Amino acid sequence: MLETIKYRIPGEKVIEQNGTFILADKKTNTFGFILSDFQMNSVYQFVSSEMPMKKKPVYFFKRKIPLVFSKDNYLLRANYLLQMMQISAVSKVVFSRIKKVAFDENKTNDFFETLVKDYPDAFVYLISSKIFGTWVGATPETLIGMEGNSGFTMALAGTKKFTDVSPWGTKEKEEQDFVSQFILDKLKTKKYDSIQINGPQEITAGAVKHLRTDISFSLDQKDFFSTVKLLHPTPAVSGFPQKKALDLITKFEPQNRELYAGIIGVISKEKSKIFVNLRCCQIKRGAAYLYLGGGFTKDSIPEMEWDETENKSKTLLNILHKI
Repeated sequence: MLETIKYRIPGEKVIEQNGTFILADKKTNTFGFILSDFQMNSVYQFVSSEMPMKKKPVYFFKRKIPLVFSKDNYLLRANYLLQMMQISAVSKVVFSRIKKVAFDENKTNDFFETLVKDYPDAFVYLISSKIFGTWVGATPETLIGMEGNSGFTMALAGTKKFTDVSPWGTKEKEEQDFVSQFILDKLKTKKYDSIQINGPQEITAGAVKHLRTDISFSLDQKDFFSTVKLLHPTPAVSGFPQKKALDLITKFEPQNRELYAGIIGVISKEKSKIFVNLRCCQIKRGAAYLYLGGGFTKDSIPEMEWDETENKSKTLLNILHKI
């Protein structure tokens, strides 16, 4: 039975294909639609089929239920995490959780189509596979793009409600700076030419606002996938310093992130764009499981970080309630 992908790159038309996901060769450039788990331990490439699309695609639903923990459990873990960050000299850690909401899986395609309509600036996708089940998302974050010999990326961090008109706080500015500096340091290790920086500037993504810095540089096609691996995961989804932050994530997150905060997008010889898989959910029979993360720094207040994840959930929740 063939697997399904549907996606829309901002400014382009919806692409729909059936075929099969296979493990990609991470040592060489991979072309086509690709995605990975959080730490890119497994990278998958979609091999399309020439068979015509069915009017009603078959969706695959994994039986294993994601781990959802309570607010009290979240706050307990978050307070301990802050203590360990001080002991470990970690400046930032992205701590994530999963939120369960009731959902009729027969509306999965309606969910995708409404996301496409309501979020024109996001990479919107629907994938269904025997390997990882059915996922839907609308991510605002480009990890890396390329057109011709020009590469571009962004540092996207710091979050508040889209209705909040107050100045950005120290905590959010610090988060954004961690990501920007990490990316610039990584690019400089490879001695990329013509690095240009623009920002940070405020952008709106669904129900929240972020700070974003755009970074462009010269890039050869043969180096594209190695640059993806160089940059991912940025502090926007892991933390800083990266290795210590990842160690704390492993220790304090009881759930499996699976595809959340992994890479997703399309690579071609003409134009490539890879995104960070945020604002996403896994569809089960009767429910949608939303994957949500918040950036912890020394100034974090766990209750406010919980509220931040709730605000981020509205990007998808507002659409789920609409359909």
